[in-house]
Amino acid sequence: MDPTVSFPEKWTPPPELMRALPRETRISGRGMFNVILGGVFMIAAIYLGYWMRNDGERRASQTTVLHTQGQQATGEIGRLWSTDRGRVHMVGYTFTANGIRLRGEASVPRERWAAIQKAGFLPIRFLPSNPAVNHPAAWDEAGVPDWFPFVFPLVWAGCSAILLIGLRRQGQIAAEGVPTAGVITRCFRIKGGWAARYQFRTDDGSIAKGRNRVSSRLEPGAAICVLYLPQNPRRCSIYPLSAYKVVQ
Repeated sequence: MDPTVSFPEKWTPPPELMRALPRETRISGRGMFNVILGGVFMIAAIYLGYWMRNDGERRASQTTVLHTQGQQATGEIGRLWSTDRGRVHMVGYTFTANGIRLRGEASVPRERWAAIQKAGFLPIRFLPSNPAVNHPAAWDEAGVPDWFPFVFPLVWAGCSAILLIGLRRQGQIAAEGVPTAGVITRCFRIKGGWAARYQFRTDDGSIAKGRNRVSSRLEPGAAICVLYLPQNPRRCSIYPLSAYKVVQ
């Protein structure tokens, strides 16, 4: 325990927290927003995974068709540029297929970039039945590893899981948490608001610590109400909670 921390004497919890456990609770507007946001993240993860998988299969199929059915034409390099802070090099070109002048662009492998910068022309492979499907003949379109389409969907799914698990835990604290007096030990700025560190005394007399996001700055030494789970005091939160309200 920090020797400078002094817990309030004769502290009384809010009346609604003195009812028998589990308490009756209801989700707040912010909690409902997090539920919706978690659902959106999960749907986005599923859609993104499906799209990336299909896009990878489409690119691989297109490369195969160009090799087996494609014809070649001479393309004229019209533009060279770099994207992604210079890490991805691009070439824009024009060529004639079936009597029609067409435009195309493609990323250039790093090892070919120097030669492309000096060349004025570029062999282009195109699909006679659909010349819009084309690519420089000197290299294939860069593929992606089989695991790559799962990376971004997993990130979105992870964000969804964090939100929903956090809501479930807060709901448990609101319904089953034991109230006790706590003291703010530090409050500091974080992205989008404030965070507070605090200490509180459990029923067995030990001192536990917690950290919560808060809506405004709390002065160090300020007395607060803390709800914690006796079986795991690290599961704690400053009362009132942001996502759940205790029915009064």
